[in-house]
Amino acid sequence: MSRLNPYRIGFRTIKTAIGMALGIIIAKFIGLDNFASSAILVVLCIKHTKVHSLQAIVSRFVSCLLILIIGSFVFSYLGQSAIVLGLIVLLFIPLTVVFKVQEGVVTSCVILLHVFNANTIDIHLFINEVLLLIVGLGIAFIMNLIMPSLDFKLKQYKDEIESQFIVIFERFSATCKDPKQTLNISFNQLQLTIQKAKSIAFRDVKNHFVRNENSYYHYFDMREEQLELLERMAKMINHIETQDAILSKICGLFSEVATNVNSNDYTVLRLHSLYEIRIELNQLDLPKSHASFRTRANMMQLLNELEKYLEVKSQFGSLKLHKNKKLPNLS
Repeated sequence: MSRLNPYRIGFRTIKTAIGMALGIIIAKFIGLDNFASSAILVVLCIKHTKVHSLQAIVSRFVSCLLILIIGSFVFSYLGQSAIVLGLIVLLFIPLTVVFKVQEGVVTSCVILLHVFNANTIDIHLFINEVLLLIVGLGIAFIMNLIMPSLDFKLKQYKDEIESQFIVIFERFSATCKDPKQTLNISFNQLQLTIQKAKSIAFRDVKNHFVRNENSYYHYFDMREEQLELLERMAKMINHIETQDAILSKICGLFSEVATNVNSNDYTVLRLHSLYEIRIELNQLDLPKSHASFRTRANMMQLLNELEKYLEVKSQFGSLKLHKNKKLPNLS
């Protein structure tokens, strides 16, 4: 037996309720016929983001004007019958697709029914319907200008992702210190967290009319690229079979990276340490056994992947907010 979802009143629900009430009150106050329909317009135009809301409002306004003109003309000449109504809808819906305003079909049908039920089709009816559109769509637009800031939630996701990165590098360091340990680690939860964070960051972009990008989105995208490298590194660590003189230094390097996951200042220093380890590794004598040779090969590849990890962050730089404020540097 499926469980019921928890009951809660979201911010969008509150805006919808207030907008519907305001729509009816204003439309009734100025004496519009069918004033309750303004509430329907508000409901259909309350969206998750400002950009989507504006697109919905423009789409509905254009489609409603089209159906008002077409409906008034056709009903005046062919009569207000159910067959004529069906014919108008049959021809109108493809027309909305042509003009790319098909999102406004439902709203347009409401306006069309007003014309269908009108005792007289005249200029008064036309003005009444236009004012209904202005009231309903205008209130929906104002309601959608009130959007909660997503910066706090994005900062939470950033901190959570960095914490998981720290844990991973600490596990890498511990396993390199004792190759007999098995690195049993799952990246699924971290991948899911990054995807959720990117979704929120993309939504934040759509809450601004003059900004088409979000530094947080690029940051989470960078972390997703680094995650792929971490997964490859984990496989290489699991294939390290024997103890090696360089392993302790790689262990220390992983520990340093874990300590400075949220810092950009030390990325170049970590790369310098990595290059030193690589030079020392190249100067060592060749391994004597097949197991040692495989371990050495995995260590070299491990350093290559870690280098890519550090370079990804180095290319990203620092996280800059849209207000031109800088958070503490990241790594």
